[in-house]
Amino acid sequence: MIVFDDGEPQHAPASARMVSTTIRSDGLVIDVHAHIGLSQGLDEMRRIHPDGTPRLVDRDGGHYFEYPTGVVNGPLPPGMVDLDRRIFDMDEAGVDLQVVSVRPQMFGHSIDPKLAARLAATQNEALVATGARRSDRLHAMISLPLMDPKASVDEIRRSASNPLVRGVLLDSNIGGANLDEDRFDPIWTALSDTDMPILVHPYQADVAGMDRMMRYYLFNLIGNPLDSTIALASVVFGGVLDRFPALRWCFVHGGGYAPYQLARWDHGWRVRAEARVHLDETPSSRFGRLYFDSLTHSPAPLRMLAELVGWSQVMVGTDYPFDMGDSDPVASIDRLDLDEAARRGVLESNARRFLR
Repeated sequence: MIVFDDGEPQHAPASARMVSTTIRSDGLVIDVHAHIGLSQGLDEMRRIHPDGTPRLVDRDGGHYFEYPTGVVNGPLPPGMVDLDRRIFDMDEAGVDLQVVSVRPQMFGHSIDPKLAARLAATQNEALVATGARRSDRLHAMISLPLMDPKASVDEIRRSASNPLVRGVLLDSNIGGANLDEDRFDPIWTALSDTDMPILVHPYQADVAGMDRMMRYYLFNLIGNPLDSTIALASVVFGGVLDRFPALRWCFVHGGGYAPYQLARWDHGWRVRAEARVHLDETPSSRFGRLYFDSLTHSPAPLRMLAELVGWSQVMVGTDYPFDMGDSDPVASIDRLDLDEAARRGVLESNARRFLR
């Protein structure tokens, strides 16, 4: 059994206020990196993909996802599936709006592409329907059947008409392929055309180097930021940013290890021809065009990131409701002692600029 235990803070019912898809402008906190467990749509998803879709069950006072393989996830953090609890937790954390995405376990890269397309559409409909229940507090980052670029384009265009859809959640690798593969270019074109930004998020079960990271939770502690680093490097060195200049990218967990190694990348670009295949300037010259979430667990690496890209490129990301997240994001930003313009940017206005 895989256990996620975030404790049991007091439950309180959420207020009944409802339904705006417009974010207020009176000083909000926007969280661009938060996950939700879908209860709506699971029956239909099981019909499409019975071998990989879990059942949501209640037992021993908690919620669990039970998979056909026998794997059980749980007890789940209460806010994963309980909207009232989620809103309560958001209020406690000072978060006004979450842009929610599915758990990375729901990526469908390993199944038949046609099934993956149907699964993504059903999943996205359930995600948007869940957000619509509290559209004043929850908007959506959809996911795509990325192994089928044409189906991904269709899903982008289908979803773009919904104002609750603010962007796309993307795995840091697509079935083991890096993001600079030419076959993914139609996806980047469609996202650019629909003004959909990308949130790149690794799935800890398919990160690079898994064979050496099965102990000590290293596949998450090291593997997640490692795979984000590879994804970021692929987008920069592969010239994706230059081919699609209107496309906005955010890399979670503070960009992984990329900020710490950026000077090494620049040095390699100067001395190695292989690093210059798609770049006519240093990697660092492209870095300031990217966005990053604030989830670094300490002020020092976050300050270093901001020295490289500016506070204008940093947004609140909590990874709610997982135990590797930040349950007090406003306090984390306030520990940085920023001036009010930079603070307000990280908490709100940078996300407004990033999101569709």
